[in-house]
Amino acid sequence: MATANVNGAELYYEEAGSGPPIILSPGGLQGVASSYGEVIDALSQEHRVIVYDRRFGGQSRSPMVVQTWDMVCEDVFGLLDALGIEQAYLGGGSFGAAISFGCACRRPDRVRAIFPSNIAGGVICDGYLTSKLFKSMEIAAADGIGAVIDAFDADDRFAPFSPEIAQTNADYRASLEAMDTEEFIQVMRDTIYALFGGPFPTLGSTKNMLSSIRVPTMIMPGYNDVHPRGVAEMAHRHVPNSQWGECKPHSDEPEKYAKRVIQFLSEVESNGG
Repeated sequence: MATANVNGAELYYEEAGSGPPIILSPGGLQGVASSYGEVIDALSQEHRVIVYDRRFGGQSRSPMVVQTWDMVCEDVFGLLDALGIEQAYLGGGSFGAAISFGCACRRPDRVRAIFPSNIAGGVICDGYLTSKLFKSMEIAAADGIGAVIDAFDADDRFAPFSPEIAQTNADYRASLEAMDTEEFIQVMRDTIYALFGGPFPTLGSTKNMLSSIRVPTMIMPGYNDVHPRGVAEMAHRHVPNSQWGECKPHSDEPEKYAKRVIQFLSEVESNGG
């Protein structure tokens, strides 16, 4: 089990292959490395591929703090530092796509290129994700933090939010349950405002942020109400010189996704970035 201490969290990660590094950020409010299992082999034929559990997902662990866009991006940069990587290609789907956009805006010197996919955004997306945090608030207020933990269900996309490691690590669960309930509720509330309270036509990014991106970019659309095609098209219009990658999410068409990503990264390499 490989872990890295990053910004007060212990992030679990896996890697495969060698060559120019790729960091894949998983989607969802938590995000687990295993979601990329079907594409790692193909991508790692030519690249060093790193996948990780985000700080509240999978085997990673973090104190219960407010998630912000700065934080989730700094976690990527901290992981790069821990692995001795100066610059990497960044990919991700849904929430992970938002992280790719955010990293390219904040620290373009650390980003070789980005290939965000399954672009999320819009009122249904925001409503879906905020409802998970709001459910945690309601359950905690009525029945305590332990009830929030018990309501976790990795197979139910509408289940309330709580750190996944609380399901398997008794010490972590005990520390979370010892937290003041009102403080827990406030963290959920502040996370809602931090992640969804801005003018974000695509999850986590303003139009000005998208327009400021200068690293090579390939945008791959989504195909449902949480990932509306129109949101990806809007991002494509705003990110200067971005490519359009007509490809379904990696979970739907892993072979086509991996082939399209490798093609894009080969173009970037051949053009010197």
